Amino acid sequence: MKNSDDTIRKQVKRAWPNEGNTGQSSFADAWQAAQRRHATSRRHYSKFAGVAALAAAIVIALNLQSPDEESTIELADLLGSTYWSAPSDILLPDREFDIYQDMPVLFESTEPAGGALL
Repeated sequence: MKNSDDTIRKQVKRAWPNEGNTGQSSFADAWQAAQRRHATSRRHYSKFAGVAALAAAIVIALNLQSPDEESTIELADLLGSTYWSAPSDILLPDREFDIYQDMPVLFESTEPAGGALL
């Protein structure tokens, strides 16, 4: 048993000559690589943010120009030319009257002089 343990130990030492290395340098290398990647991504983000801010400033500057007299919309023209209907109105059956525009006549089932509604 002792002989096989020594043989295994020697084979492991030959396979891994830096047995005393506890992984400190590999961790340090990985940490430095991660820091470089982080710094690179921060630079890319700051460039993107700068371009986005410049584009927003250009859009705002173009929109701040004085509007033309012809491009303004009168409120009366807008209210006279638009009509709103709910998207679900197409699902409703057609009726003779619009309950919101015309009040319908209430139909009575009995004579005005008497009789109970059954």
